Amino acid sequence: MDAQQATVAKLVSTSADRMSGLIDDIMDFARGRLGDGMTLARNFVQLDPFLTQVIDELRSTWPTRTIKAEVSLLDAVYCDPGRLSQMLSNLLANALIHGATEGPVFIRAFCQNGVFELSVSNTGDPIATADIARLFQPFTRDEVRPCRSGLGLGLYIASEIARAHGGQLHATSTADETRFTFRMPV
Repeated sequence: MDAQQATVAKLVSTSADRMSGLIDDIMDFARGRLGDGMTLARNFVQLDPFLTQVIDELRSTWPTRTIKAEVSLLDAVYCDPGRLSQMLSNLLANALIHGATEGPVFIRAFCQNGVFELSVSNTGDPIATADIARLFQPFTRDEVRPCRSGLGLGLYIASEIARAHGGQLHATSTADETRFTFRMPV
């Protein structure tokens, strides 16, 4: 392939991946709303490599952004690593899209006192307090923060993944930082 063909092939591949992601989101939404909720394949796993892979993928997609990560998980976590990777991907992508472009995004993952915690934070304009509760409802993206891409299902799906793991996903937002925090019992 010449350079132009390679560029077109990459665009087609990226578009296909994005469409596949949208279809997966709709399927997760349907399962969560119409079925028995989110399905999990839980095992005791070393979660570090799964989370690090997501972080590395998004670093390569957003090479001009600073992504700082502190992942210190010494023990195995009983979870569905694919679903927690999906949650991190949704939260990190949102932070990169909606956060201040000049500010870093921070990811922290650790276990303490029998609780696994994963958080993603960024700087930028704060989310209004009245909008925080609606963030985890499906299809509310344009009502809270207009954006050109996505269906407004990412945070809803992330909260469903949290709930399926017996945990909770919370958001806080101030002038200094917006932070999404997932906690679940280990």
